[in-house]
Amino acid sequence: MQGLKVGLMGKKVIVNHVMSSDMHSAIFDALLGYFQSLKSPCFEHLVTVDPDPDVDVYHFHRPNLAKDIPNKSISTVHHDLNDGDAWLDASNFVNAYKKNAVVACLNSQQAKILREDYGIEQTVVIPHGVNKSLFDEMVIKEERLPFGEKITLGVLSKRYGRKVKGEFRLYEIAKRLDPNRFNFILVGDGRMKDYQILRRLGFDVLCYSYLPYELMPQIYNELDGLLMLSNYEGGPASLPEAIYSRTPIFSTRVGMAIDLIDPESNLNGIFLKENFDEMANQIKEYFMEGSDPVSFTKIPDWKDVVGKYENVYLRVLGNEF
Repeated sequence: MQGLKVGLMGKKVIVNHVMSSDMHSAIFDALLGYFQSLKSPCFEHLVTVDPDPDVDVYHFHRPNLAKDIPNKSISTVHHDLNDGDAWLDASNFVNAYKKNAVVACLNSQQAKILREDYGIEQTVVIPHGVNKSLFDEMVIKEERLPFGEKITLGVLSKRYGRKVKGEFRLYEIAKRLDPNRFNFILVGDGRMKDYQILRRLGFDVLCYSYLPYELMPQIYNELDGLLMLSNYEGGPASLPEAIYSRTPIFSTRVGMAIDLIDPESNLNGIFLKENFDEMANQIKEYFMEGSDPVSFTKIPDWKDVVGKYENVYLRVLGNEF
């Protein structure tokens, strides 16, 4: 693959990110920003609603909405293929995925479903990364806060009307925690509703409905644990960020958590059980004096992630360049 890059001889590969809709997405804005700012010199990126005929490779992000998927295309699976929402049902995407030369997955579970349930073999797993240049500016916290200090748990995601982020788990866990021992930080559109509920339960809560991404490292620096309580997930990006900032994750078994958390080796976090009493006890016991802290694995930078996509683009192009 490196040979292909060397063989470009100054010719640029134009990658067309096809959005298939003019719906705004802050997540896609951030992702496309990384492609633009972290690309290798031999690549250019063009973002359009429909495919541009004068490019080399197509990268679809909403392939279910695409009218046509040309040759030399890849798609990224941004959502959980088990999600039962009618809009995100896998059946809406599978025919489009089959037309791609490569389907990029955020986690191994997506690739397994595509392979075993739909016979789609042309997959590659490329998880989210971390903006290390931003996070390296923060002061990395100690392995464990001093016993007896108040513990801060975070929920960092947009709140959706269909409550896919597992808000019911948040409320039930909170009911079983001591407000004199725990408090919360919430970041994300719509989280004021959760703020009000947690306040009524007696907790100290900070809530930011909107926060510039440049300030997110400061949030992680205040957290002692990240709650990722979703029913379904493709990522989320908060998981690698938590690991890089040495923040233990308390998570359901979804999305990238399945690949990142290893309970047997005590790596990166803990998978929460289904019973609410047990969930709360898992969190309380982790912060008890004498319990074993998790260890943290290495996480790729977003530049590494962009580089992996560039290798996929070149793979799709073969030896044309």
